[in-house]
Amino acid sequence: MSPSTAFLDTLKARRSIYALSKSSPIPDSAIQDIVTQAILHTPTSFNSQTTRAILLVKGEHDKLWDIAKEVLKGIVPADQYEATETRLSGFQAGYGT
Repeated sequence: MSPSTAFLDTLKARRSIYALSKSSPIPDSAIQDIVTQAILHTPTSFNSQTTRAILLVKGEHDKLWDIAKEVLKGIVPADQYEATETRLSGFQAGYGT
């Protein structure tokens, strides 16, 4: 098996596991610094550095997901909304967005 085949097989078998909680092992300021550094050092065309990010934690994070649920309730078909709300609630269970 070639290395590229092994890599592709690994990609195909990959799954995301969401074990989210309302606590963070690092302070908000450290999270903000990590995000800032990641954006600053991510390559951009012509070094335009146009990427922006918004970090929401605690109550602001919860407000965002409440808004998302409200908006999607009016868009997603009723028979599919329960699954959508469950998914959004899973994201809301995290510490920040």
